[in-house]
Amino acid sequence: MSGDKETYAPETCCHCDGLGCTYCNNTGVVMVLQPSQKCRHCGGDCCIYCGYTGWEHPLKEYKG
Repeated sequence: MSGDKETYAPETCCHCDGLGCTYCNNTGVVMVLQPSQKCRHCGGDCCIYCGYTGWEHPLKEYKG
């Protein structure tokens, strides 16, 4: 094991431009794997591949 830890940082949700929506749990931000990159499938326009956040590898947060 290399010991490298994945790092996530907040980025503005592209679906709502930071206003808050279902895809960002009404916070306006999503945690994105760093370095952050716009979704390669939609270029940040939001699609099923990015969970409608506009970012590559958003952290999937589930509330239990």
